[in-house]
Amino acid sequence: MVRRFKLSRSRLLTLFLAFTMLSALIPPGGASGEDTLLKTGNYLYSTPPDGGSLPDKGMAGLVSSADGVLFDGLTSTYAGWMGGPSSPGTVQVVIDLLKDYPLDRIRVVMNSPNQYWGFKELTVKYRSEATPDYYYIAAKQARTGTDLNYSLTVPMSDKSARFIVLDMKRTQPYQHIPLTEIEIYRGTGEEGQNPGPALTAEEMKAELKKDALMADKYGQWIYENWTGKVTSDDQLRQEYANEAAALAKVKLNRQKYDQYGGIKSGGLYDSTGFFRLQQIDGKWWFITPDGYKFFLKGVDAASIWEWGYGTPYHKTDGTPRRVFEELPDPNKYAAAYSNDINGERVSFVTANVMKKYGSNYESKWEDITKKRLTQWGFNAFSKWSRPNHLSFPYIFVLQDPSNLRRIQWTYDVFDPQNESIIESSIRTQLQSAKDDRWLIGYTYDNEAGWTTDIVKEILTYRADSPAKSAFVDFLAPRHDNNLDAVNLLLGTSAGSFADLKDIPIDIAKVPAADVSDYIKLASKTYYSTIKDIIKKYDTRHLFLGSSIVPTWRTSLDWDEGAMEIVDAFSVDSYTKDASWISKYEAFGKPLLNLEFSFGTSGRGLAPVNAAASAASTADRGTAFKSVVESEAANPLFVGSGWFTYYDEAVTGRRDGENFNTGLLNQQDQPYTEMVNIMKDVNAGLENIHASGVPGQN
Repeated sequence: MVRRFKLSRSRLLTLFLAFTMLSALIPPGGASGEDTLLKTGNYLYSTPPDGGSLPDKGMAGLVSSADGVLFDGLTSTYAGWMGGPSSPGTVQVVIDLLKDYPLDRIRVVMNSPNQYWGFKELTVKYRSEATPDYYYIAAKQARTGTDLNYSLTVPMSDKSARFIVLDMKRTQPYQHIPLTEIEIYRGTGEEGQNPGPALTAEEMKAELKKDALMADKYGQWIYENWTGKVTSDDQLRQEYANEAAALAKVKLNRQKYDQYGGIKSGGLYDSTGFFRLQQIDGKWWFITPDGYKFFLKGVDAASIWEWGYGTPYHKTDGTPRRVFEELPDPNKYAAAYSNDINGERVSFVTANVMKKYGSNYESKWEDITKKRLTQWGFNAFSKWSRPNHLSFPYIFVLQDPSNLRRIQWTYDVFDPQNESIIESSIRTQLQSAKDDRWLIGYTYDNEAGWTTDIVKEILTYRADSPAKSAFVDFLAPRHDNNLDAVNLLLGTSAGSFADLKDIPIDIAKVPAADVSDYIKLASKTYYSTIKDIIKKYDTRHLFLGSSIVPTWRTSLDWDEGAMEIVDAFSVDSYTKDASWISKYEAFGKPLLNLEFSFGTSGRGLAPVNAAASAASTADRGTAFKSVVESEAANPLFVGSGWFTYYDEAVTGRRDGENFNTGLLNQQDQPYTEMVNIMKDVNAGLENIHASGVPGQN
């Protein structure tokens, strides 16, 4: 076996004998049974395993397939990667079989020792020596179950391969990933002739960076066929003609709704000319500018210009991504290409809309979009981008400036510079929107509260940290400004409270009640600062919070601090029930869920997470029905936003997300089975909210 790295003579002899014995399992000339296991060659990990079994644990270089734990036939041995705050989102392994073989199937086993181990998505890629620059994808599988034992068998149908790569994605950074066993079965056919030499460790690492072909000229997954898959521009144009004819008479029923979508049957209330909130018969409602009850049924990111629908067409080193069969013509479809604060990207959504609608494509698309949403029972743009020229109720997301003093995923809310920085950033937006009657209100920032992890880090800072100084100023009077008592409590020896600001503090020494109340103080500081800025320029619109995730990057202390300041409290909850509401019922504040959706793992896409997964398109609609009806029945709940109007790209946006979240795919085709269910559900949500009983249409 030819190698390009130095081994001891005994090690070489061992590998040679092992390889000779294993080679005897493979009949010469290629006439092989499909159950012949291949255990030839070497493999390499992108990141050395820091868990699992020897000899692979900690191995940073090449591993012989004859000796490693992945090919030993044992499910009791495994390579493992422990999760942590800085763990890579994807772990890879590359296998060099030393020459091309026709393969019958590949089986991957990923058994978890306990509930803390697992993975989100597994991709199996391969290439032969004939395609040196890119890979093909044999399988892409999202994990949806909770069983600790997992295996995936990938049919290969005698495709030729020398190199195999596994990509294993984490659900979140702290998840541990196990890889137990890889079984590669030889198929029927001829082996490769005159193979190149075995790759070195550095050459194997280069394999991990190679792309895999994914998308056709319309941005569709190339490895599946389905009814309605776009094959021509003519098909797109015909679909537009058919849909335009079907929606020609669709418009808002003005006998039932006012111009903003408020229900007239619910009675007329004070008309202020702008959206507001009112509790009626124990239930919270929005009230439209014309004075009617309004229950928000929104859609997020409903724009063909949404950056998140785009996908990078270059790698970070500037070389082209080899994931596209063909990119849109950059001259004919120049509008589909962008390069701004959100990165360089191409949007197949934009290109397909341009192909489908032709001249004046944006206005034609906006007309169809308004009719679609009206027919499906949606009544607002609830978050992120929206069409440029449609009059529809909407929520405006005010982004936090990038130049604030950062602390992990959030920022130092006690920094005296914050108010001027934030005001300078959002002032123009507030001034432009203050007279807009279609605007419901504002959210600020996104999914970023404070937890004990934030406080733990702050306590390690020095006196130049406003948050650390604020903590000491907060702590001292709670302990009667008694420095000796505070030093005893914290195990410090500060000569003054000013000195204490410059000394690292162990959070374990701080009473839990002090940590809790400090987080509440931080929250009140954060929300009151934003509300004061909003009201300085716009006194007419609502402040709807910051769309926190109830189970991630926030705490109940932080959320509680917001309640007396915001007009409504918004969350992003990707779950299949409304149980998250119980966490906030005691506060009596109106509640919104501004991001949720359900997806499948077909056609190259994935659901947002296991809780948001569905078996089929129809099941996505069924999950929608279950959660929104349960939420609507709660007297505090005033509306939701489906994330998103379109799917993300199968080739991933800049952060790698490629989620099946859309009401439509990127080829501008509605998911009919799902939206038909949504149409019926949306028609009854106001009645459910009024009655408090799910299913009351």
